[in-house]
Amino acid sequence: MINWKKFGQFLLAASLLCALIVLPASAAEPVRVTIDGEAVVFDSTYGYPFIDSANRTQVPFRKTLETFGCTVSWEDATRTAIAEKDGVTVRVPIGQSYIQVDGETVTIDTTSIIVNNRTYLPIRAVLEAFGAQVSWNNSTRCVIVTTGDPVLRVHFIDVGQGDATLIDYGQMEILIDGGDNKAGNTVVSYLSSYVDGPLDYLIATHPDADHVGGLDDVLAAFQVNEIIDSGYPATTKTYQKYWTAAQAEPDSILTFDEDRVISLGPDTVLSVIETGDAWTTPNDSSVVCQLICGNVTVLFTGDMSQTVEQASLSLFGDVDVLKVGHHGSTSSTCKEFLQVVNPEYAVVSYLVGNSYHHPTLKALQRLFDQGTTVYGTGKSGSIILTTDGQTYAFNTDLALTLADAGT
Repeated sequence: MINWKKFGQFLLAASLLCALIVLPASAAEPVRVTIDGEAVVFDSTYGYPFIDSANRTQVPFRKTLETFGCTVSWEDATRTAIAEKDGVTVRVPIGQSYIQVDGETVTIDTTSIIVNNRTYLPIRAVLEAFGAQVSWNNSTRCVIVTTGDPVLRVHFIDVGQGDATLIDYGQMEILIDGGDNKAGNTVVSYLSSYVDGPLDYLIATHPDADHVGGLDDVLAAFQVNEIIDSGYPATTKTYQKYWTAAQAEPDSILTFDEDRVISLGPDTVLSVIETGDAWTTPNDSSVVCQLICGNVTVLFTGDMSQTVEQASLSLFGDVDVLKVGHHGSTSSTCKEFLQVVNPEYAVVSYLVGNSYHHPTLKALQRLFDQGTTVYGTGKSGSIILTTDGQTYAFNTDLALTLADAGT
């Protein structure tokens, strides 16, 4: 028997949730979903996808999951949508910030909801529970779902004037830096859509505030299996907060940078490149990492200066993508270094109008002289590199020009 009082309370709560929904503007393209290249056909019977107030894509539950190959059902007593496929069961309780995957609770940063008597679910969390890879093409407003071998994504997170980069490959996630103190919540929110269980590795390239400031928030929000630190200490309150949190992280291994290779999956490794421990500045002591996925190579250099670049030329070779050192400072990314690594693309993390004038005219000119296409978070927001190990693509085509240099 229906408890009409509780049902009325539920409808009221649902209506309040609906008021928070950000529906696509009439002039905008509708949100689409493709599964292994085939478009999911939505109609008024099932409802249409939209972007919710947490900036997450909500899709009609039954139509999407049945197209994906799931058996779906509804548990009225707990107001829970259920999907089953290949021995995996995912339960999606309405209005809760978690799902349950084979009985294990997985926190999500939005909730499933009911709109016009139709159940909508946050697509990424649910489909990734079934082993799918989910990405978003902002220019076409399309959710792209693929199955089979996972693709690798590198997220250059927009944290303003700072650095934070997420490497996501299947169930493996690595965070390099966490922005400044103000960026902590931004980084945690961003990671929540991608981290499957514990964060596998957290790399603090060096103790500057714009790299470690948000890491205490990350350590509070996620279990981290291993923390890799530069070994260069600082006396600032920001660094001390990070360092205290790192030492207190339960069941975590704390190591310092040295030559090593971390396997992420088939033909995919992250190498830590030791550039020496005798440098007298935190920037020059940055942890340097190189990611190789099949035939695609990405290099991350923290805030390493030209001094270390020139002294370490023999350690580097040709790369496809360079994470530009020190936000495009004049003191990094020297000509000799660029001639060795010869990147086809480069990414700069910076805030428009920052007081350091990053990226600088000289650094950009050196990159352009090398024939490198440069993207920047100040112009594009968070930038995502996607690769299958053979080809790669970015979610932006807004290349920087000399006009984007700091004044």
